Amino acid sequence: MRLLTYEGFKVVIAPEALALKPFRVLWTRDRSKNKDKAITEIGYIYFFSDPRSEYQYIIDDDERDAAIKEGLGLPAKWKPDKEINAAMELYRSFTSTAALLLQDTRYAVDKLRTLLRDIDLTAKDKNGKPLYTLNVITATIKQVPALVRDLDDAEKQLNEQLKEAGDAVGNAEMSILDSEF
Repeated sequence: MRLLTYEGFKVVIAPEALALKPFRVLWTRDRSKNKDKAITEIGYIYFFSDPRSEYQYIIDDDERDAAIKEGLGLPAKWKPDKEINAAMELYRSFTSTAALLLQDTRYAVDKLRTLLRDIDLTAKDKNGKPLYTLNVITATIKQVPALVRDLDDAEKQLNEQLKEAGDAVGNAEMSILDSEF
């Protein structure tokens, strides 16, 4: 998943990414000299899909889409077209199982956050008993720091794993058996 990285406040596109048809289509359809449109579209793909993206804390896809478009300076009505969606699908296919589990964990933590925000302390069940007791609420709240710490640790481990994988590929030396000649 080293096709795209975010370094020095810009998305860096690895040369091998442009060898892949969906990314090459985005690059070549932008006929401008500086390729601003292609870079913005590929940036959108990175920010929306990459587990290392600063926008991954936004669990809801529509909210993340709006925040990314605002950050990139895209019009609010802009939508990814068929070619961008194809590139996103390919890019997501390179996502590791660890990254997918992290995304699922973020989703679960977000649901817990929503539950805590929406607790109605006056709600009663069909027998007139409170739906939420103080013990249940405080027990849930006590688990939050551990969940946050575990999620933070998982994100750090994933980033280290992705960095090590990229370093391993980047530092690999070809043997004579790897040569096509």
